[in-house]
Amino acid sequence: MACIRLKENCEFNAESTYRYVNTHLPKYARPCFVRIKSDIELTATFKYRKVQLVEEGFNPAIIKDHLYFLDDKENMYVQMTQDIYNSVKNHEFKL
Repeated sequence: MACIRLKENCEFNAESTYRYVNTHLPKYARPCFVRIKSDIELTATFKYRKVQLVEEGFNPAIIKDHLYFLDDKENMYVQMTQDIYNSVKNHEFKL
């Protein structure tokens, strides 16, 4: 998973992000999930808070941020839904 913060007045473009990731990263390094946050929390020593993100995982019922899933069939990142989440958890959809 990649967690990113967009610049002000910018929107996440699922198609161009997919093309960029597909072109510049090997298959094993491509993030299956992209989480868009309005603010990235920092620790007291100015490090990113990753533990909380790991604990939350990719369940759209828990996460209130925008969450996208890498869909090679659609050739883009698609909005994560509860159906996609259930398919991944039930091993119906292989990552």
